[in-house]
This record gives sequence, C-alpha cells and structure tokens, in this order.
Amino acid sequence: MDLERIQQTLLEERLDGWLFCDFRKSNPIAYQVLGLSLDGFYSRRWFYFVPAQGAPTALVSAVESHVLSELPGKRQVFNTWQEMQGHLRALLKPGARIAMEYSPMNAIPYVAKVDAGTVELVRSFGVEVVSSADASQRFVAQLSQEQMEGHREAGRRLIAAKDRLFTELGDDLRRGAELDEYRIQQRFWDLMRQTGLVANDPPHVAVNANASNPHYAPSANTSSPFRRGDLILFDFVAKMPQPDAIFADYTWMAFAGTHDEIPLPQREVFEVVRRTRDAGIAFIRERLAAGERVEGRQVDDVTRGIIRQAGYGDYFVHRTGHSIGITHVHGNGANLDNYETQDARALLPRTCCSMEPGIYLPGFGIRSEVDLLILERDVEVTGVPAQQEITPLL
Repeated sequence: MDLERIQQTLLEERLDGWLFCDFRKSNPIAYQVLGLSLDGFYSRRWFYFVPAQGAPTALVSAVESHVLSELPGKRQVFNTWQEMQGHLRALLKPGARIAMEYSPMNAIPYVAKVDAGTVELVRSFGVEVVSSADASQRFVAQLSQEQMEGHREAGRRLIAAKDRLFTELGDDLRRGAELDEYRIQQRFWDLMRQTGLVANDPPHVAVNANASNPHYAPSANTSSPFRRGDLILFDFVAKMPQPDAIFADYTWMAFAGTHDEIPLPQREVFEVVRRTRDAGIAFIRERLAAGERVEGRQVDDVTRGIIRQAGYGDYFVHRTGHSIGITHVHGNGANLDNYETQDARALLPRTCCSMEPGIYLPGFGIRSEVDLLILERDVEVTGVPAQQEITPLL
C-alpha cells in the first residue's frame, strides 16, 4: 500500500477521504489499491478509512480481528452491528466528501463494487459519497515502464506470429489443403506460444457470417470450413510470461484469395472501420497534445458518429474499446464507451486500452483492433503496422 500516493490523490481530487469496504471479497478494487492479497480468508465486513491527511483507521470484526493488520494506522474492533455503525459514524464527519467504489446510476459497473445499502448507511452520517472511478485508476490501471515495454514486446511477437500464419495459410490455399476455423485457431495458438507468449484463451477465428458475432469462437465440435473466397476475422490476445505482464489484443481481417477478388462491399466496410479507428486515435492525440482531459465516452461518441454517418450505426453493437489492465485483458481503467456504459473516466497517462470499431452485417463482420498506450501528451499505437486494408492470402 502506498499511503502517500493515496493521500496525494485525495488532495488532487479535492476529497476528504477514501472509505474502502468489503464483504467476502466483493470489492476487488479495494484489495488492489491497498495491496491486499485475495488469497486470504475474509468472511466478515471490514472497513479501512484513509483521510486526506492523518493516519488511516481499520475497522474490523472481532471474529477476524487479524485482518488488515498489515496496513498502517489505528485499529478499531467491533462485535455488533450497532458498534460497527457507531465507529463509522465517529470516523466520518458530516459534510465530508468521501470516495467509495460506487458509480452514480451504475453508469460504470466496473467501479460499482459497494452495495447500495452500504452507500445509504454512509450517507446517513451526513457524508457526501463520491465515486472513486478516476482516483482508483491511478492504482489499478497505470503501468510501470517495464509493463509498458512488455506490452510493446508482446505486440511485436503477436504481429510476427500473425504474419507467419497468414503466409502458411496462403501456402495451404495454393495446394488445396482442407481448412476450418478450429484447426486454424489451434495452429495460431501454437505459433503464439512458440514466440514465448502466454494466453488464457485461444484466438478467435471466424469465417464470413460467424465474424458478425463479436465474441464468436470455434470449438472442436463447432467449426466452419475455410475455403477460397471466404473472409476471416482473427482476434488474438497474449502477453509476456512475467506475472505482472500486460496483454496485447489485436484484430485483423484476411481474405482467402487475391486482392482483386475481395468483394467491393467488404472493401468498403473495412475502409469505414479503418477510417473510424484512425479518427478515434487522432481525437485522443489532439486532446492530449492540447493538455485537455479525454474521457472514454467522448472517444466513443467520435467513432460511433463516423460509423453512423456511413449508414452502419445499427451494426456497431459494442463499445469502441476496453481498458487493458494489470494482468487482465479487460482491465478496470477507462473504457472507450458511451454505448454499453457511460464511461466518464479520463484516459490517464501510462494506461492502456484497445481501439476496435467494428461493423457486423448479416453476411459478414469486420473489425480492426489496435492497442493504445496513453502518454502524457500523446498516444502510442501498438500492434503496428496497423492494418490498412483486408489482407489477401494469395
């Protein structure tokens, strides 16, 4: 736990304190910020209050009086629920602005880890409860220099594995080999592992209409053949083998044929997606260069507006991008989203997110995905070179 950093964050956010609370590991953000292990046994409620200035206070049950003992500050033990509420009332001064893992109207469910009843209880003491959404990002989403470089290296290796797979698939098509989604998926996964990368799940490989399902994944029992003239979507995720490594997550489109054989509708849709992707990146870059706050929902509005103007608004059915966090491909930082959720969090320096607009029509789906490292005044694209057109395999 970095107490100095937490209190500096509170001062910068103009907050009087941060009240962490948990019941049976329901609030993983609290564990991350406080540096607690989720491996321990927690069966009772606990609270940990960090004021903007001064010593923190732990409030724990007499049944588990040992929990939070590794954290600094004072300790108070309660037996009954009445004692618990009395201690909380004494800790929280009326009129104070207190951060909690709460999201107004559940706009950002990734942050809404504290139940409504606990928020009601805290408010009953005359306290203003403020979302910790932006504050918590500094602890659960910001990366070290080593993690950023590991993400870059994972990206380089993933693109190299993709290039090798595409070459092999071209050779297979020329000799008339029998191909299907599942066999291609397993081969791609093996190529990824050969580069030294690790992944929790195999890549997604989807042919034609299957690519219109954003989370489609083949299996040994459910797999479509891949033949000349087919469009295929590849969504692939992996990271370096270090425990705290950051994932890289990309999507590419390929066509089983020559460049001239790619149908015009597929080319046109890909061009809309590519233009949307690049416009979203440019928007972030321009705002950062000007020193302005960039919110995830603003980026989503920009990209969605382009696809809507092109006439495909009803076919862009997911957010523009997701946070890529510490050890998790779907992290707890800001998402590029004003569609599935209303993410008003800022894109903070030293965080990572995907940029992946897509259009999913009845006959085929197209997505282009790169990752973004957010810097102080710029954005770095990984997974380069970013795809500029559908890749012909012949």
